[in-house]
Amino acid sequence: MPTAFIVSFILFFWFNDAQAREVKSLLELRQKNVVVQKYDLSCGAAALATLFNYQHNDPIAERDIAIGLMSRAEYIKNPLIVRIREGFSLLDLKRFAEARGYQGMGYGKLSLKNLVEKAPIIVPINLKGYNHFVVFRGMYGNRVLLADPAWGNRTMLIRTFMESWLESPKLGKIGFVVNRGDGAAPATHHLVPSLDEFVMLQ
Repeated sequence: MPTAFIVSFILFFWFNDAQAREVKSLLELRQKNVVVQKYDLSCGAAALATLFNYQHNDPIAERDIAIGLMSRAEYIKNPLIVRIREGFSLLDLKRFAEARGYQGMGYGKLSLKNLVEKAPIIVPINLKGYNHFVVFRGMYGNRVLLADPAWGNRTMLIRTFMESWLESPKLGKIGFVVNRGDGAAPATHHLVPSLDEFVMLQ
């Protein structure tokens, strides 16, 4: 068989195989199924939007949630409260979720095992001195997977995560889930992690 024919044959199948595979950039992979925040103090709104969009198939923008949260009387009277508190509270997120027809459930005294069972679940963490909301998606080996509104999908060593996970003086380690108001299962499973997602170690 002529060498030129063999080379052409290999190139033909390589080219067609390359066309069949979808190629995504690292940025696209990082931001897949995560609402990335566009404003300094809106991580709570973006984390909530991530659950609405990718757990419940309920399209809503971070901006719309932030505007809804800011419409409360206390924020209208004093908009600087958001900056003083470094963002919105879990109670704010609960009120918004319930006004949209969902059941917002806050939990206290949580363990890492509880998070895995309840995932996806919004948790407050402190990174580099800043309080921040992320969506805990799952755990594999010595890492957890987070949908981080400030970054996108990222993994973190369990030890680092546990040190960062904020603790309430009365309630211990806390988290917040959003369930459908009718008790039905989530509409989608986009936030259920796959093993190949545990790569963005930070």
